Amino acid sequence: MKKISAILLSFSLSTTVASFAWAGDKSISTQESKQLIGGFYNQYVFGNEELDNTNASNWGTQKFLKKLKQDYEYDCESDDCYAAYALRTGAQDGDGTSSVTSITPRSNGWYRVSYRDMGWKGVTDVKVVGVNGIPKLDDYKFVSSNVK
Repeated sequence: MKKISAILLSFSLSTTVASFAWAGDKSISTQESKQLIGGFYNQYVFGNEELDNTNASNWGTQKFLKKLKQDYEYDCESDDCYAAYALRTGAQDGDGTSSVTSITPRSNGWYRVSYRDMGWKGVTDVKVVGVNGIPKLDDYKFVSSNVK
């Protein structure tokens, strides 16, 4: 009887922990994630605002910010140089405006961001996580573009 009780207790604890983990993954809605991604693209990727140490932690996790710093290609005289441009095609010029055309949920917090970058088509996957209930950008992967 003790064995059965121990097994049931173990199962009960493991399913409780799993449900809390699942609830944590779902704490950030698709709407909140899309707003975060769209806002970041509008202000920093395609916009004129500079991402720096005064505002960077509002948008991304330490992992995300570290990756943006590593991807920064120019001389950096301070410790707050972030490559927001790493989330676009890398086109130097083109005809047309730059804007997000769609943000589509994938799995495990990933979203596919399709956009026009000075007329060029581009796709980047971006991951969103919840940090204390607040959505934050956590990772990104360039997928494709039609830049020649």
